[in-house]
Amino acid sequence: MLENVNFADGFARRLVERLEQDEMSQNQLAQAIGVSRSTVTGWIRHGKLPDAFTLSNICRVLECSGDWLLGLESQLEKTDVSGAVEWLEYSPVYARDLQREHIEQGMRLFNGLLQDSASSIMTDHNLRYLQFAIQSALRAGAIRLTHVRRDDRLEQAIRDLYPFLKNIVVADVPRQCDATLIRAELVSFLAATEVLSDVIRESVVGLGTGFTLLRMCEHSIPGVDQFKGTNWLPLVTFTDDNESGYTANQLAKLMQLRHPGSRGVYLPHPSLCEKDSKLQADFDEATRLMQSVQTMFITVNGVGRRDRTLKSHPLTDFRTVDYAFDSAYLRDKFAELEDKEAFGGEVLSYLIDTNGETIGWDEKRVWQVDLEVLRYNSDLVGKVVIVAARHYKAQAVETCIKNGLANALVIDNEIGEYLVSQG
Repeated sequence: MLENVNFADGFARRLVERLEQDEMSQNQLAQAIGVSRSTVTGWIRHGKLPDAFTLSNICRVLECSGDWLLGLESQLEKTDVSGAVEWLEYSPVYARDLQREHIEQGMRLFNGLLQDSASSIMTDHNLRYLQFAIQSALRAGAIRLTHVRRDDRLEQAIRDLYPFLKNIVVADVPRQCDATLIRAELVSFLAATEVLSDVIRESVVGLGTGFTLLRMCEHSIPGVDQFKGTNWLPLVTFTDDNESGYTANQLAKLMQLRHPGSRGVYLPHPSLCEKDSKLQADFDEATRLMQSVQTMFITVNGVGRRDRTLKSHPLTDFRTVDYAFDSAYLRDKFAELEDKEAFGGEVLSYLIDTNGETIGWDEKRVWQVDLEVLRYNSDLVGKVVIVAARHYKAQAVETCIKNGLANALVIDNEIGEYLVSQG
């Protein structure tokens, strides 16, 4: 309700914020718009508001909208320094003070990571706080991507190497952007807008797990008919001690909530079905639907999240679907390998070698679709789409492509450059 919005308070706060961003003093603003310094002070300290003509002059000088300054529509159009990424910023007028503080901090950090100050932000901030603050802004809708440039050169080069691929989307991520969270965000946006958007009324769509796929689901635009009758099928499930917020079961339920007429299938771990006939029925239905899945979205992982060369394999850096949950088992399994150079990567919690053969998985805690279902889908009936960002996943992407585990890609230019260099 607009009558509950304190326009003056919101105006003062946003005016100060904009002046600080532009490194402009109150006196400089006053001179630029032809008013006295005391007039500007009145707006900031005493809750006064400018008239419509003066407001338009303020917006012209500060390059923002009147709605944003008044707190009616906190929306700004932004572009990174390279012009590759465009987004809207929208600070919700209903957010409470503490919520607003976290969201606006996330917005400032996001801006910094896509501008020239990226390196100093990565150095000056605690990485966990950086991640949480930006996630709060992204998931609150305060930052909404509108365009991510694709790298046509890399897409064509990969197509020349692998002509059987049905889709190739490479995000042209700005080179100054070295934050994994931002790269995952740009890739997930393209996955939703360039690939998922073309899926129309398929009966079964498979979902893997991980934060990048979660963001793909959250980027998807709800529609009336697009996914009517679609079953969102989890491709991997875990025992109940997994506390991750983005398992395949949770993504399937999220897509049911976002898309009218669709249904999230529940895939229980087999150990839970032994004494529960309802869970056994759910498991049987999910495994039956795996025979008719048409499009599958998965992600992959490798070792050496910090080691960008992929030449060494620091065990402490091993990651699998961004959980600590099953990384301990997989790290131990990797440590047992005599020829670590034969390690291909991780997909759906399977460790695979460079020939696409399974090395191992934690059978007591994980159950997943057989890799032959991926191969069958890739070869004959549909699409298996790898959605991944960051160089440490590149070898796993290559392994999946070369061994028929995927026939479509949504990746960033780091992975794209690796694929071309290996071709």
